[in-house]
Amino acid sequence: METTAIQQQTISLAHSPDSDDAFMFYALATSKIETGDLEFEHVLKDIQTLNEEARKGTYDVTAISFHAYAYVADKYALLPHGASIGDNHGPIVVSREELDPSALSKVKIAVPGTLTSAFLALRL
Repeated sequence: METTAIQQQTISLAHSPDSDDAFMFYALATSKIETGDLEFEHVLKDIQTLNEEARKGTYDVTAISFHAYAYVADKYALLPHGASIGDNHGPIVVSREELDPSALSKVKIAVPGTLTSAFLALRL
């Protein structure tokens, strides 16, 4: 009788520590769901770093900005879940004082990174 050893596979899974990613990955990170022979190594990084690492193909699975996908489509496939952008949900400009949208080109605005959806939406 021949026996085969079950080989455990570890998948690197990178995401941000933001609340939406924490919610999406909570069950997996806390072993609340059965994963069979798969183990997941969770890597927490800010979204711009994840976008840059995705360009290098660093992780097996990674969260990225929608904007960054155009740069990594040759390395990654989109999963059918987990989006944090959509109608009435996504990047916004926040200001201490009321700001007319036409004034955006005249003020300095901080963005989380140049490969982020926030930066793309602002540029558009």
